[in-house]
Amino acid sequence: MEVVNSGTSSLQIPGYRILKKINQGGMSSVYLAVQRSVGRQVALKVMSPVLNADPIFSERFQREANIVGQLSHPNIVGIHDIGRYRSLNYIAMDYMPGGSVAERLGRGGLDPLDALNVVRQIAMALDHSHSKGYVHRDLKPENILFREDGSAVLSDFGVARAIARTTRMTNSGMVVGTPHYMSPEQARGTAVDGRADLYSLGVVLYEMLTGAVPYQADEAVAIAIKHLTDPIPRLPARHALYQPLLDRFLAKDPDKRFQRGLDVADAADDLVATLAGKPANQISQLNNSTLNTSSLAKALLLTIYGSATDRLGKITANWRETAALESPERKEQHTVVRLRQFLAEPTKHKRPWLMSGLIVFGLTSLWSLYSLINHKTDWQSGMPWLDSAADFTAASLLGNKQASASAPSREEREPAQVEAEIEAEAEIALNSPDSAVAIAPLITTFAAPTDQQSPVAVENAALPEEILPLPAEVEKEAEAETEVEQPPLYSLTINTEPADARVRIMNIAPRYQPGIELSPGRYDVEVSRAGFSKVRQWVSIEAENLEVELKLERAYTIGRSFQSKLTSGGLGPRMVPVAAGSFTMGNNQRRLASPAHKVRVEQDFAMSVYEITFAEYDRFAEATGSAKPSDAGWGRGDRPVINVTWQDAQEYVKWLSKESGKRYRLASEAEWEYAARGGNSHQYWWASSDARGKANCRRGCSSEFTKLFSISTAPVGHYPANPFGLFDTAGNVAEWVEDCYQAGYDSTKSTAAPVKIRGCQLHTVRGGSMRDISSKISSDYRKGLSETARAKDVGIRVVMELNE
Repeated sequence: MEVVNSGTSSLQIPGYRILKKINQGGMSSVYLAVQRSVGRQVALKVMSPVLNADPIFSERFQREANIVGQLSHPNIVGIHDIGRYRSLNYIAMDYMPGGSVAERLGRGGLDPLDALNVVRQIAMALDHSHSKGYVHRDLKPENILFREDGSAVLSDFGVARAIARTTRMTNSGMVVGTPHYMSPEQARGTAVDGRADLYSLGVVLYEMLTGAVPYQADEAVAIAIKHLTDPIPRLPARHALYQPLLDRFLAKDPDKRFQRGLDVADAADDLVATLAGKPANQISQLNNSTLNTSSLAKALLLTIYGSATDRLGKITANWRETAALESPERKEQHTVVRLRQFLAEPTKHKRPWLMSGLIVFGLTSLWSLYSLINHKTDWQSGMPWLDSAADFTAASLLGNKQASASAPSREEREPAQVEAEIEAEAEIALNSPDSAVAIAPLITTFAAPTDQQSPVAVENAALPEEILPLPAEVEKEAEAETEVEQPPLYSLTINTEPADARVRIMNIAPRYQPGIELSPGRYDVEVSRAGFSKVRQWVSIEAENLEVELKLERAYTIGRSFQSKLTSGGLGPRMVPVAAGSFTMGNNQRRLASPAHKVRVEQDFAMSVYEITFAEYDRFAEATGSAKPSDAGWGRGDRPVINVTWQDAQEYVKWLSKESGKRYRLASEAEWEYAARGGNSHQYWWASSDARGKANCRRGCSSEFTKLFSISTAPVGHYPANPFGLFDTAGNVAEWVEDCYQAGYDSTKSTAAPVKIRGCQLHTVRGGSMRDISSKISSDYRKGLSETARAKDVGIRVVMELNE
C-alpha cells in the first residue's frame, strides 16, 4: 500500500508508489507514480471522489479509458491500467515529462517548423482515432502533450464519441466543447465527424504561430458566432507560407477542409519540402508526389504579398487610431442583448476602397510577373493546394464588392422571427464542468441562408430524396476506386539489440510489426529502450524485402562515472551507474537486520560516488536561502556534509532534480545495501572482517582521523572505493535513505521499493560512521533516527534514476 499526503487527506492506491501531484483539475487529479508490478513510471489520473455520485462524470471518466484502450498509436497516450479502490476511480497512463503545448505557449511559443511537426503528428493520431470510429471533440493545447523525446501525443478522450453518435448534444439544448477551438458545426449543435477535430487542430496551429486564438470575445456565445460568420484570419507576413494550410483547416464548410489526418500530413510534408527549397521525398506511404521549383516561387510570391498587406495594414491602422481611441469600452451585457445587437449591426466593409485597390494592383503585378516566367520556363505546379489558395485570394479581393452586394445584409435576416427563440434558450449554461462549454443550438439561426427562406426554415429543410445517392451506387463507386492498381509490397524487419527494444516507423500510421509489408520508399525508423541511447535513421525499401540490424548503446555505461550539468552553471555530484541485479539483503545474526531475504533490484540506477560534500550542499543552501549546517569545526569543502535532517536531504534532492532536469532522490534501503556490498555477499565489501585501512571508524579501522580523545570526518574519497566505484559506504558518516524505519524486515518483500508508513517519524540511516566500531560499519548494519534530527555523524548520499 502506498501513501501520499495531499493537503489534509491521504491518497492510497494499491500497486502504485505515488511520487508527487503533477496536475489538478475540477474533475480529477493527476499524480506521477510508479507501477510496482513492472517498475514503470505512469501518470495516475484519479477522479475526484465527490463526483462519483454524478453519472455523467463517471461515464466520461470510464469512456476515456475504454476509448484509449482501443487506440494504439505512438501519438496517442497509452492506457496501462484502470481500476477502482474504495471511492477512487483511477486510470494509469503514459507519463509525459515534456509538458503540454499550452505550457510551451506560456513560455514563449514554438518555432514554426516545430509547430508544423506537432500538427503533423497530431493529425496522424486523429487519423487513427477517426479510422477506429472516434471523434475527439475537445482538441486544444492543454490536450497535446510531449514525450521526453519531444514527440507530440494526443490525450484526454473524456468527451470523445463514436462517429455513429456524433451529435454535439449531451443534454437538452447543450453542447460540449471549448469555445475557442470549436468548429462551426459544433457551435451549431449539429452532428460532427473527424473534420471537426481537424478544424480544432487548425485553431491550435494558428495559436502556435501567433500566440493567440483566431476568434476572441467576452462571452462563449459571441466566440461561437465568430467561428460561424467571421472570415478566416490572416497570418502575419512572416508566416504567409502557412496561410493556404490554415485556409483548408478553418474552412466553414467541412467539405472544403482537409478530409482526414493523412491529408494534413501530406500537405505538411510538401510545405516542409518547399521551405527547404527541394523536392519532397516519399514521406508518407500514401503520397509519393514530389515538388519542383514553381512551388517555391509561388510560396515566395505569397510571402511578398503577405508582407505588403501587413505594411498597408499598419498604415490603415494609423488612420483608424483616433476613432478607435474615441470608442467607449464595451461593458459586460446579457447574452440575449449581445445577440440582438449582433443582428441589428449594419454590415461594414472590411477594408476601405483605397486599401482594396492598392492590394489588387500589387497582386496583379506580381501575378503577371509569375505568368511571364512560367511561359518562358514551362514550370509545372507540384502543390495544387497552393495554386488554389493563391487563386482564391485574388478572386476574393477582386470580387469583394460584388459578393457583399449580393449577400443578404444582417437587417434582411428578419431577426423578429428568431427573437422569441433566442430569449427562450439564452438561459442555457455556457460553462459545463471541467472547462467544457455548453452552447445552445440557437447559434444555428446565424447560418447564412442560401435563398429568401428564413434561417430556421433553411436549417430544418430536408434535401429532396432523389438527389441522395443510393447505397448500391455508393458501394459500386467504392469498389471502382479500390480497383486501382496498387504498388508491390515488400516486408521490413528490424532486428534490435537488446531484443526487447521498441521499434516505431515515424512517418506512417500503421504500427510496426516484424515483417510489416510496405510499398517502396523511405521510412523513418526509431528504436528505443529505457536506459539506452535512442537510434533513429531512414531506411529505404526498393524492390526486395529488407532486414535491418540496429544496436542500441547504453545511455550510461555501468561503472563509468559522470556529472549532470546544472542550469545555474557548474556540475552536479559525480555519479556512477550500478547495474540491476539480485542479492541477499540483511543478516540473520542481527535482530534488527533479519530475516535475510532475496531482493531483486529491477532497474539500473546511478549513485553518488562520494558522500555529498559541504561544497555541494552549501551551493544548494546559497541558491535556496537555506541555513548552512555546522561543520563541528572539522572543515567544509570536500568533507561530507553533516548536521542535516532527513527533511533537509529531501529538499536537496528536489533542488538537484530541478537544476539538472534529471530525477534525483535518496536511495531505498535495498538499493543502498546492494550498492554498498559491491557485488560481494560478505558483510564487508572487502570480503573480510579486517577493517584496518579500509574505512574511518572509532575502533578497528586504524583511522588517522579518530584519536583517543578526538574524532572527525575524513575528506571524501580518502579510503579505497568498493568494486562498484563507491567511496565511504562503510564508516565516515552514516547516510540517510528513503525508507521508514522498522525493527527488522518483511521477509515477503522482494522488491527494492522503499518502505513507507503513514505518520512515519523514524527514517533509516545506513553505513555506520566514524563514531562506530568496525562491527557497526558493515553493509547490513542499520538504525533509525527521527527525520528532524541533526547529528554530527549523519550525512547524505544520492541516487539518480537512469530509465526516464
